[in-house]
Amino acid sequence: MNFTLRQITYFLAVARFGSFGAAANAVHVSQPGLSSQIAELETRLGGQLFHRSPGAGRVVLTQLGERLLPIATELSETAERLAAAARAPRPPLSGRLRLGIIPTVAPYLIPLLIPAVRDHHAQAALELHEAMTDELLDDLAANRLDAGILALPIDQPGIMTAPVLRDPFLIAVAENDDMWLAGPAQPDNIETDRLLLLADGHCLREQALDVCGRREPRSQMNLEATSMATLMRMVAAGMGMTLVPQLALAEENHDGRLRVIPFAEPAPKRDLAVIWRRGSPAEADAKALADIVRGLADRLGVVRLPAAD
Repeated sequence: MNFTLRQITYFLAVARFGSFGAAANAVHVSQPGLSSQIAELETRLGGQLFHRSPGAGRVVLTQLGERLLPIATELSETAERLAAAARAPRPPLSGRLRLGIIPTVAPYLIPLLIPAVRDHHAQAALELHEAMTDELLDDLAANRLDAGILALPIDQPGIMTAPVLRDPFLIAVAENDDMWLAGPAQPDNIETDRLLLLADGHCLREQALDVCGRREPRSQMNLEATSMATLMRMVAAGMGMTLVPQLALAEENHDGRLRVIPFAEPAPKRDLAVIWRRGSPAEADAKALADIVRGLADRLGVVRLPAAD
């Protein structure tokens, strides 16, 4: 019985996404090509791995597929360790690094991060993935990512953190909004009925609620945004107010449609960190990346956090 690591990779992708089309996109291959490899693997194993149904419904594992899944996962992880062993020893950031970044950081950091990495580590090959915190942590634990950039705190065993940036929060209202004609503002003064938030799953939503003492908005209008850009446009249109991280301000208020009010000291903030799995061969890469991110603090308009001794 002969099968290839590529076939195992395709099998794991379909099992993860529940869709041949989504799996094909994730592994950067055509759907017919992926389906052909899965069919060949099924022939070699002597049975179907997935229940297929007409239409675009989610495909699910058969009993054979369920039995194969943990073995295939172990094979994939072993292959990754083998590749890591073949790469070592090597200078930090001299090969592929699969990096996940949360959506409230990625659009503002990536345009500066990529050139900075190239300037310092010409051989680096960053593979970037934008994901919310829970998905990013799952992918890191499952060895689908090597490192991540997200907001602290992280309450998950086996995850190492290198704090890099301190990102203060500000209040954003429409330019013609007459609230807080002069700052600074106090968290207790935030009218939660006017507070607009990102949708569930975004850590920035939880951080905003923490600033407000976990007071949920009670507006009759259920207004949530799936991205920072949408949230800022809603505020600029006079639909409410929100908390905006300093990191996002230059990009999201480039047209001057927002009025921004600082908080009184001590101002609420979020701390961003580079994270990786304990004992990961990517530890040196992650620490080198953390140094680069810290070096971007001034250009991002946020505070650099010192490296741990």
